[in-house]
Amino acid sequence: MELLIITMLIAGVAAGRKNKTTQDRVVGGKPCLFGLHPYQAALLRNGGIYCGGSLIHPQWVLTAAHCNREIRSVKVHLGDYNLGVDEPTEQIRGILNFFIHPGYKLRPHDSDFMLLELDEPVQINSYVNTIKMATHCPTPGTRCTVSGWGTIKSPKMWLPAIMQCADIYVVSHRACQNTYPGLITEHMFCAGVKKGGIDACQGDSGGPLVCNGKLQGIVSWGKSVCAGEGQPGVYAKVCKAVQWVNRTIKRRLDGLESRS
Repeated sequence: MELLIITMLIAGVAAGRKNKTTQDRVVGGKPCLFGLHPYQAALLRNGGIYCGGSLIHPQWVLTAAHCNREIRSVKVHLGDYNLGVDEPTEQIRGILNFFIHPGYKLRPHDSDFMLLELDEPVQINSYVNTIKMATHCPTPGTRCTVSGWGTIKSPKMWLPAIMQCADIYVVSHRACQNTYPGLITEHMFCAGVKKGGIDACQGDSGGPLVCNGKLQGIVSWGKSVCAGEGQPGVYAKVCKAVQWVNRTIKRRLDGLESRS
């Protein structure tokens, strides 16, 4: 995802070197309204944003499979808004286990789903809460919101301290395939704006794309320079992973109960 002029630049945090692949991925967005995205998770490694995620159960976060590198060293922040300060709303958890979708393929990020089992359930409140997964797949033209702490400039990196949000639209499967020939599978869909300028970007990977109040997509991949005209971002299609998610969590919970 790529590039754009931003109306409000938040004090940025100097970023590390960008991965030459397009794995991570909000450019052209604006600060989210505080407290309106209680499901948003920030995956931090060495104190810096690594990926995003979505709280779908008090002890489980859904993110992208390609965020698996050194995943056990990652801390999961819930209820966070400004990563630059300690906030009374935030809850921090470690990762007890992680589960990668069995159909995941690194190229081209097919079935890009990973479940994180937190080392302790979160306390559900107004600032930390779960989101329901979409069971019906996205319809072209649907307005959705992507959020995260990824770079707000591209190709240069400028990581904001405050969570950014942007409204984008689901693209038809045919148009998505025409943009990325041979790379779009049934487990992916595109979303963006026709003129470009708004997109998820490096650091947003694994974060939520929410449509009509439900988790519809996981930030997956796109062009190395974000928000280009006619180059929408690519998202993992949550409707295709719901059964695997529910089955995985149930098996884990049943196993724990049988040993108690």
